[in-house]
Amino acid sequence: MRKTLVAFLFLTVALFATSCGEEAPQPVVDAQADDVTSVEEATVNNIPIEDIVIDYDAIPLKIGFVKQDHHTAVFVAALRNEMMHADYPVYLIPLGENFYALIKDNRQIAEIEFIQSQGAINVPNNMQAGLFEMGFGGVVPFAASIDQGNQISIVAPLHQRGDMLVVTADNEAVTDWDSFVGWINASEEPVTVGYKSPKAVALIIFQSALAEAEIPFAMSGGDIGDARIVLYNTQGQPNLNPALQEGLVDAYISNNPACALAEHNGIGKCVAELSMLPPGDFENHPCCAIAATDEVIAAKPHEAAAALELFVYATEFINENPGEAAAAASEWIGTPLEVELISMSTSLYDMHVTADWTGNMNTILDHMRGLNVFSGSLRDADDAAEIEMITNFDLLPEEYR
Repeated sequence: MRKTLVAFLFLTVALFATSCGEEAPQPVVDAQADDVTSVEEATVNNIPIEDIVIDYDAIPLKIGFVKQDHHTAVFVAALRNEMMHADYPVYLIPLGENFYALIKDNRQIAEIEFIQSQGAINVPNNMQAGLFEMGFGGVVPFAASIDQGNQISIVAPLHQRGDMLVVTADNEAVTDWDSFVGWINASEEPVTVGYKSPKAVALIIFQSALAEAEIPFAMSGGDIGDARIVLYNTQGQPNLNPALQEGLVDAYISNNPACALAEHNGIGKCVAELSMLPPGDFENHPCCAIAATDEVIAAKPHEAAAALELFVYATEFINENPGEAAAAASEWIGTPLEVELISMSTSLYDMHVTADWTGNMNTILDHMRGLNVFSGSLRDADDAAEIEMITNFDLLPEEYR
């Protein structure tokens, strides 16, 4: 009877994977069927079967992410699923390609498909276009998109800090923010500073610091006037280090791991964490969050809530096992492990909704408003109203709200 149950579960997993439109993966079995004496001795994808109930008609859930270590909760959930199964009631079983069975209390809740987005700025638009229903992305692009009427909501905090100021490796004049300001003021020509996207929180923080230091700046391609700094859009994070190496920019601002990778490759050096720059408004600033479409919140609340619980546990894993989490990020992204260890140490991974998180979001939104980013519903909203407009935390575990 037990042998039959084991064989049935293997067949069910194979059928379920086929329903995803992919060739059914071959389960990894630790013991031959004839040798199995108990259900507990058999495994599917190295996860003990026990009493797992697989549903090959499970509701699909598409989740987008960006290939950067701020989204390591995805990589841990997918690549360290066996370790998560040992410690948490919610985990994944790989089904082949980008498909996973989302398991809670040994029952399948949903079929997750992870979909990579090209840059955090594109995540809200991809959600609006229906490419995925939940997305890991930046709080600034999410807020800007909601202001324009996109029917999405931030459903969980995810990540804070992790943004850096980088100069060329041979720049001996700059070692911190104060020496950077001195270098700017002493330069005979405007200094070009790169950024990855006009909707990156790093740019907002940097512009606020320049205003506090009374350093005039301008955007490249426009009237430079008396600007001491020209801000240059490199059109994406992958272009930052090549631009620094080729002399297109003299410095750049961005999130890790680009900055740690610059140091690793001898291209640049990190001289300041942006969260610590004047005027001091952005310490522990939110950088990334998880958002969901209003449609999936209404139509698939049980499945979306289980996915959030998965990422809550994955975030706990990151904080309790930083070396293993860095290894998962390195494996997924393709960066050296030593880069990820340095990069992730500059980040704070936390999915709790706290007063500090809400206050920091208000500060970011205020600065966005001051830069005339908003033209819709957020343009005149007060602190309480704007948080209500952009968030819906009903699906988060209660102790995290």
